[in-house]
Amino acid sequence: MQTPAGTVHGPDLARRIAVRDFLNKAITGRGTCAYDSAVVAGNGIGALAFAGWLAQSPLFEGRVTVVAPPVVESRRLINGVSLRGRGVDFMSAALNTTLDGILEVMSGSAVAPPVCYGQTAAMALQQGPSWRFSRRVRWPGLSGNRPVVYGLRNSRVVGGMRELASKLPIEFKDERVESASHLRSFSAGRHPLLVNATTVPTLIGGEATPPKRMGLGVQAPFIAPERGVSYPLEAQTVFVPLVRRAGTIDVGYFTPFRDPLSPRSTWYGIYARVVDRNADIDAEKRIMTEQLFGVAEAMNLVPDDPEETLGRGLVPASSWGALTPSAPGTLELKRHYSVGAPVFNADGMVMSLVGGVVGAEAVIRGVKPDDAIRRALRPWRRDNLLWFVEINKMPFVSEMALRAIPAAAMARRRPVGMKLWASAA
Repeated sequence: MQTPAGTVHGPDLARRIAVRDFLNKAITGRGTCAYDSAVVAGNGIGALAFAGWLAQSPLFEGRVTVVAPPVVESRRLINGVSLRGRGVDFMSAALNTTLDGILEVMSGSAVAPPVCYGQTAAMALQQGPSWRFSRRVRWPGLSGNRPVVYGLRNSRVVGGMRELASKLPIEFKDERVESASHLRSFSAGRHPLLVNATTVPTLIGGEATPPKRMGLGVQAPFIAPERGVSYPLEAQTVFVPLVRRAGTIDVGYFTPFRDPLSPRSTWYGIYARVVDRNADIDAEKRIMTEQLFGVAEAMNLVPDDPEETLGRGLVPASSWGALTPSAPGTLELKRHYSVGAPVFNADGMVMSLVGGVVGAEAVIRGVKPDDAIRRALRPWRRDNLLWFVEINKMPFVSEMALRAIPAAAMARRRPVGMKLWASAA
């Protein structure tokens, strides 16, 4: 373990051990590290996880550089909010910190965190202007003492990671990278690894293939009134309200939430859907916004300043197939954890964190990071694909199964929660 085991204790030590065990299983073989430094373009979650883990290695200490414009924060929800418990394990290891350290920086306090230990689901059914729900089904396989998800604003997570990463031997350059040669100019060594963790696939020579589909998400923070929320919401539990419409299923996701910039907000909600490139995006955004607010109202939730906080955006969904290997001397990091459409499975952040740490450890061990990341993320990618098929290729069957035989409908989900979502402690 890069960080001495004696510096962390209890649950935090259990998280470190779990990360190390995962790495030993995911990364096979060992060679000679070909690089004496690394320069990372981008400052997102995956970029900072990669840089943080690499900087803790004696091989790269003081020779890791992150180049990207400063993090810009606002109340508006951009990207995801659901930080899986498994993701916290990898984040704490990558940044050499503890769960309390993460929560204090990203939510303002480690006391009474916005955490969930379980997850439920139901169909949301519209009746005129109002909504009702089918029988709520508990997600199988989740225990009551291992965190499944934390509700934290994405831009605060990134900003918090940047603050924590500044305590590690990493040099930060507040510039926008224009090319591979520009990125190489920031190297602290003679044989640098160039890492692209930006949304520009061609930045350092990678390929760009227009996505055939996109993940569309509409999300907002919500205020719970004094009288409390109503069924099917419950404390410390994720709720997934599914809506079948227009030949597919919109996936809802409601979870406790805390944001220092929106202190009144105690819940977060999103609806996500996979759309083709030629879809009427404006119409979909309008429908999904009304749907989000309507379902939330049925549970006694009120949107918190939606004119400032409501987020509506598209996320490119890459192919589930094989990816072109990175060019020699480079690592196309971002594209690995964007495979499929993780926006509707709340797996974007955890895939970024796992991919970043695995990629860095592979570099340290002298093995191909592309292969290691691909292998490590296979379980999330597989579940992502199965979820996509269930909600996009057979929505009627999926709805009827959830309503009529919920236990059978959820059987496939049993091993997913603990293996892919839940923290080690």
